[in-house]
Amino acid sequence: MSAPGPAPRLSWRNINETIESHIAGTGITTNDLNASFTLSSAYLVFFMHCGFAMLSVGSVRARFSKNICILILVDACASAIGFYFLGYAFAFGDDPESPNKFIGTKFFVMSGLPALDAAAMPQYYQWLFQWSFAATACTIVSGAIAERTRFPVYVVYSFFMAAWVYPIVVHSVWSPFGWASMARSTGSLLAGTGAIDFAGSGAVHMVGGFAAAVGALIVGPRIGRFLPDGTVIDMPGHNASLFVLGVMILWFGWYGFNPGSQQAMTAGAMAAVSNAAVTTTLAPAAAGLAGVTFQAIRSYRATGKPVYDVMAMGNGALAGLVGITSACSTVYPWAALIIGAVAGVLYCIGSTVSVRIKLDDPLDAVAVHAWNGLWGVIAVGFFASKDLIVQSYGPVLLTDADPVPERKGGLFMGGGGNLLGAQVIYAAWIAVWVVGMMFPFWFILNKFGLMRVLPDDEVLGLDDSQHGGSAYPGGPEEASDRSLSAARTAPTLQQFQLLKTELELVKRTMANSNGNHREA
Repeated sequence: MSAPGPAPRLSWRNINETIESHIAGTGITTNDLNASFTLSSAYLVFFMHCGFAMLSVGSVRARFSKNICILILVDACASAIGFYFLGYAFAFGDDPESPNKFIGTKFFVMSGLPALDAAAMPQYYQWLFQWSFAATACTIVSGAIAERTRFPVYVVYSFFMAAWVYPIVVHSVWSPFGWASMARSTGSLLAGTGAIDFAGSGAVHMVGGFAAAVGALIVGPRIGRFLPDGTVIDMPGHNASLFVLGVMILWFGWYGFNPGSQQAMTAGAMAAVSNAAVTTTLAPAAAGLAGVTFQAIRSYRATGKPVYDVMAMGNGALAGLVGITSACSTVYPWAALIIGAVAGVLYCIGSTVSVRIKLDDPLDAVAVHAWNGLWGVIAVGFFASKDLIVQSYGPVLLTDADPVPERKGGLFMGGGGNLLGAQVIYAAWIAVWVVGMMFPFWFILNKFGLMRVLPDDEVLGLDDSQHGGSAYPGGPEEASDRSLSAARTAPTLQQFQLLKTELELVKRTMANSNGNHREA
């Protein structure tokens, strides 16, 4: 009996040939497989909203738990309506006969989309996948303006973001006709390379993060957060366990967000998918450790004792995920470690800056998403590999260029500064566009008194004043968070100061309101 020969060496070519041989004659096409992969990724991205809900509930005070949960639900609902009517058309409604670099012009209310066409992209699965990203961009804002924003205004915001603000950025970089896109087939590429934003550090996280920053600054801080004498009152979230659960659910969902953005699992695409999965693991790992270490060093210098802050580690990991989202398929694992470590430190610095400028952000959404969305876009210009760009995007598609240019890597990878220049221009455009749209939106609503809840509602807690009662009726969590309840331990001086400040502000606001009514 002869010994068995050596097992054949596996390669992506062998795997693809095996897949194709198994599906031959079954009627299943490559498009079917890619659609299934993309739909599965979309489901993972949508599941991230469970993570956002747990993260948010754990990060706010107990008497605002229902309120933050309903805002997460609003993002899922209102964004779907906005993206259905307008958003998808503005982002991907490309007309090859009259292409537009700035905005899509067809497929409103999904009119004209083929449900499934073996000869073209199955647009229905594309719509669902892209909507899950739009909903994510919307959700980022909820944490930054939590505990003091009116519910109806948030519904309008979520629709506006998904229908207009987000899609215009998406069209610029993910449409094959967008002015910053690497997939352009005519005209020229931005800075000779086009911009890389593979899964949306810019299109999703910068958009959401900058909208959050503008909203938080305009609505103002929570009552009692910053005292008149400059004292900063801590208002910690009420449940670190839910916070950590949210972080881990988000990390899990990110495996649909980043690897799934390849939207293909055959013809060699799995090499790019696998690389994205690895970098999506290493970047948050490095960022979480960097964040908790940075904060421990800070606390040691301030008090002589290191504090290993779970919030710093969890938000640091999220910052690493945000930071690697643009570059996940185009950088090597070692670069993901660097990008992640920088992101973890940037989060800590960004959180400190928010406090110093009196930007009250209960979830540190600005530090996580705005700062590290920007870093993620710029990092591509330093670390992207030419070979990995070709693996993920293919060669340059320009048909009217002579000669056709080659793909270029990042500055640290021997590609020169072209890609870095394209990334900087793209990032600047996002900042200008989002601030230009969201500042007047928030400002007008706030000017007419439509954005912020009444002071007495805020002090009581929005769960009681607007949502029918506490999320924890009679439970210890409710008792520990109510300023006027009998706590199990004696109140601290800081709690007394907070309560006094809240009551004084409420009285002053009510007095001013009564005076205005008398004058009228």
